[in-house]
Amino acid sequence: MKRTDGELILLCTLPVVALIWVSAFFLFPGFVHPMSPTMSAEEVASFYQDETARIRYSMILFNWFGVGLIPIVILLAMQVRRMAFRTPILTYSLIACAGGPPTLFLVANMFWLLGAFRPDRAPELTQLLNDLAWLTFTLLVPYLIAQCLLFALAIFWDRQDQPVFKPWVAVFNLVIAVALAPAAFAALASTGPLAWDGVLSFWLKNVAIAAWIVVMGVVLAQTIRQPRATDSVAA
Repeated sequence: MKRTDGELILLCTLPVVALIWVSAFFLFPGFVHPMSPTMSAEEVASFYQDETARIRYSMILFNWFGVGLIPIVILLAMQVRRMAFRTPILTYSLIACAGGPPTLFLVANMFWLLGAFRPDRAPELTQLLNDLAWLTFTLLVPYLIAQCLLFALAIFWDRQDQPVFKPWVAVFNLVIAVALAPAAFAALASTGPLAWDGVLSFWLKNVAIAAWIVVMGVVLAQTIRQPRATDSVAA
C-alpha cells in the first residue's frame, strides 16, 4: 500500500503540471504569437525591453513545468516494471530519459531570463540569448521522442493475459513521437513550417506535448487506481 500511495501522490501533481504549462504558455508574450527567427536585433531587443516583467515571471513559472515532467516519466517507469520482461532495461531507459527534457527546458528558460535580466544590453547580445532560448526549447524533442518510443515498445512486449496498458496507448505514443519529430530540424530553417515559430516545430510540437500530458495522465490514473481498487475489494 505504501508504494501505491506514493504513486497516487505523484499522480496528483499532474493537474498542477498541466496548469503551469497552460499558464506559462499564455503569460509569456513570445508564445501566444511566436517570435519570428527573422526578427532583427533591434526588434528583439525592443521586445525584451517592452515585455521585461512578463518574460521574467512567465519563465520563473515555466521552470516548474520542467520539474513536473519528472514524476510523469517516473510513474510510467513504475508501470513498466509491472510488465512481463526478462530484463529491466526499458525501465532504466525511461528513467534516464526523465532527466533530459526538464534540464533542457531549464536551460531555455534561463536564456530567456538572461535576455530579460539586462534588457538594455547590446541588441546583438539580446538576439543571441533569444536564439539560444528558442533553439534549445525547440530542439529538445529527441528525449521526448525516445520516451514515447520506449514506452510504446514496452507495451508491445507486454504479453501478459491482462497487460498493464492497452495497445492503443502504444499507438498513441507512436503518433506523438511522429508529431514531435519535425521540431528536431528547426535549426535548418528561419521561415516556413520547420522554423521555431512554424506550424510543425511550434504548434504541432506544443499541441502534441499538451495532448500527451492529458491522455497519459488519464491513462496513468486508471492504471494506478485499478490495483488499489482490486485490493480494497479483496480485503
